[in-house]
Amino acid sequence: MSVNVDTGMGNARQWNPLSSDPTASRFSSYSAFNGKSITRPLAPEIQIDAELIEAHNQLRQQILGQFYPCTGAISAFSHNSYRFGLYPELSCDSAVRAVCHDLYCFCHEFTSIDDHFITFVAMFRGPAIQSERHFEDLLWNQLQGMHVLDSDSFIWDKDVESDPVSRRFSYSIGGRSMFAIGMHPKASRLARTFPYPSVVFNLHEQFDRLRARGKFETIRQTIRTREMAFQGSINPMLSNFGDNSEARQYSGRAVSDNWVCPFHAQKKGGT
Repeated sequence: MSVNVDTGMGNARQWNPLSSDPTASRFSSYSAFNGKSITRPLAPEIQIDAELIEAHNQLRQQILGQFYPCTGAISAFSHNSYRFGLYPELSCDSAVRAVCHDLYCFCHEFTSIDDHFITFVAMFRGPAIQSERHFEDLLWNQLQGMHVLDSDSFIWDKDVESDPVSRRFSYSIGGRSMFAIGMHPKASRLARTFPYPSVVFNLHEQFDRLRARGKFETIRQTIRTREMAFQGSINPMLSNFGDNSEARQYSGRAVSDNWVCPFHAQKKGGT
């Protein structure tokens, strides 16, 4: 298994639309783990934040702990093929800009993928989450704000739909579709419970590749079996891509059939 990685990140001004944004650059937290310590691929001169180290330690312990359901996450963390960061409060302007900036870094570093799972985890320093609905509102505010920035430079991934009502909806950043997974302290699903409000971004193309190779259904069944052992039940919101809008799965809250996603896609240029 292999991942095609662009280790020569070069001049960010050439590929990152937010490279000149002072807020995005200031709060950028794009980090990697080499098996021994945390590194900053784009800014090796920056000292690693102590809270980032602690948040990352907790994240690794959870993902690599006994019976964690998601085998894709386990694979990414076992091979250190993931990137992460710790940002200001979820949905605030600085977090919106910094995460969008760092997702461009992620897309540029992992220009294409093979069989290895890769993932990007954005963790946030706050706010204190009051409920699943509270987190859901913050999550969609974050995704909406990032999309507004993104729409000035990129069009939506043509392989998916931008309307959250559509069964083929998937979030898109940098022209690449991504499945978002919310995690926070008040989550009812144990696999999504985490001390820091967090959003995991998985490139959709890796799921498409698994489907093309006939491996997706086997992996999905393994995850559901592990989740049954982990929590005693399967997440009722899970569905296959194309069966229902995946927007219903992002926050982790069990939503009703008449739930309306608050996200609204814009055309390129913000119109």
